[in-house]
Amino acid sequence: MAETNNAKPPAQTQGRYIILEGIDGTGKSSVTKLLAEALRSQGREVVLTSEPTDRPCGKLIRERLADRSIKMTAHEWLGLFVADRRIHIDEVVKPALARGADIIQDRSMYSTLVYQGEMGIPEAEILARHKGWHPTPDLLVILDIAPRFGLARTRKRSLGIAQRWVKQKDQGYIFKDGDGPQTTEKLKFLQALRRRYKRIKGDNVLHVDVKEKRPEQVRDEIMERLG
Repeated sequence: MAETNNAKPPAQTQGRYIILEGIDGTGKSSVTKLLAEALRSQGREVVLTSEPTDRPCGKLIRERLADRSIKMTAHEWLGLFVADRRIHIDEVVKPALARGADIIQDRSMYSTLVYQGEMGIPEAEILARHKGWHPTPDLLVILDIAPRFGLARTRKRSLGIAQRWVKQKDQGYIFKDGDGPQTTEKLKFLQALRRRYKRIKGDNVLHVDVKEKRPEQVRDEIMERLG
């Protein structure tokens, strides 16, 4: 009679904290799902998460982001994001890492560093608000695309149609139909955010140009970096 091997597979001993960042239209959601599938196929436990969260403070952030009539200062935004993030890190991220799971997170403190930084808060002040409790990611992936292409992607996704851009005198690009949310003002803001993302460097940082790449190709680049 053949022997039955009752030995359990080796436990996953070390979790990895992987963060995906980038301006709108870079495909973070698609890449996140593909990356999770690839890691799970290797037998790893994967936790998918994002910020803002679905907790009360995160819901408040989403509501205020959706209501353009609400005006908030950069420091008010910073306070909301830090409060939501502190709970998220303590209740989701740290416990998952402690049991050896891989965390894949869509947006993080680096979004705050970029967005609220562009709104006028010094980067040193934002970093100080996270010091001592926010874990350093094992890999920070910054997906990059020119904002006019990113906006076209998001608009095509929401409306199911392609859009043509026209150049305005002394301005950037705007959609031909003059769609309200996609004004040149928003385009310039995204261009500034992109420049801030490009300045983030480090041994744990991977910048990926996604303009000419399928989500599967982006996933493969990340997997190669993870080893």
